[in-house]
Amino acid sequence: MEDKPDISVIIPAYNEEDTIGECLASLEKLDYPSEKLEIILINDGSSDNTKHVMSSYTKKLDLVLLETEGVGPSKARNIGLDRASGEYVAFIDADCAVDGNWLNELLKGFMTEDVAGVGGSQIIPVNATEFEKKVHVFLSGMHFVSEYMKEADGMKIVQHVASCNAIYKTRVVREVQGFDEQLWPGEDVDLDYKITHKGYTIAYNPKAIVMHHRPKDVKGFYSMMKRYGGAQAYLLRKHGFFRKLHYVPILEVLVLMGLGMVMVFDVYLGIGVAFLMLLCAAMLFVLKSGLKHGINNCMILIVTVIGWNLGFGIGLVSMRKT
Repeated sequence: MEDKPDISVIIPAYNEEDTIGECLASLEKLDYPSEKLEIILINDGSSDNTKHVMSSYTKKLDLVLLETEGVGPSKARNIGLDRASGEYVAFIDADCAVDGNWLNELLKGFMTEDVAGVGGSQIIPVNATEFEKKVHVFLSGMHFVSEYMKEADGMKIVQHVASCNAIYKTRVVREVQGFDEQLWPGEDVDLDYKITHKGYTIAYNPKAIVMHHRPKDVKGFYSMMKRYGGAQAYLLRKHGFFRKLHYVPILEVLVLMGLGMVMVFDVYLGIGVAFLMLLCAAMLFVLKSGLKHGINNCMILIVTVIGWNLGFGIGLVSMRKT
């Protein structure tokens, strides 16, 4: 136990009564000395039974329960960071449950002194709805663009890890002044950008596992994609082009301009080319994921493109300061 570092686990929650119990129950089963573990919960102005569920675990776990008034996940994490006493600070979301060996696997990622943060993989919970499973398959298949989820067999150095499954050296997170409190989602992308531009590196260990719930219906998924699009616009305005995802709107504009030029000469040819492009995209999904998942991915992709681009466009013209 003397070799184990002190870790503060920070979990912000807003109206998460359906999942926070799963999250805390999984932390009870962690293979990590309780004397070395500090769990900081932030009930961020929940109007449901989130606080009651949290409070029911105070006797089972050594919890620090903080109350905020709807300040958002980024500021809530920063408040937790101010309270943290651990050498390392770990982050998960309230809709995640952790594998028993989660922290041990994350710590393995600190292979060299320059590694400041380590992230892990996300799998779908066994009690997930069918729509959640479809979203998970889609997000897994889009890893080459979004980098939100990753495909890796072993440890590797990366540019970004998701804050639903990550650990950092506390002093480094404080050095870069924590999370951008105007930003959510995408605050983890901003944090990793600041850390890597200080000369540190970020590692990824797929054996550090969390079970992550997804939006339960199309409306929830659309809202999530719209928020993601807006967050990427904010990041682009703040840091410039630094992710593959930032070039997607340019590619989309070029494609639309090309189709527009074709339609000037022949409307039917333009429609045919557009249909052929959609068919090719569908075939790629089918070849990669099979017929069932391929069809689902195409449907979810349409919702993603509409929601993400709308959010991105609104975010670009937003007057919100960066």
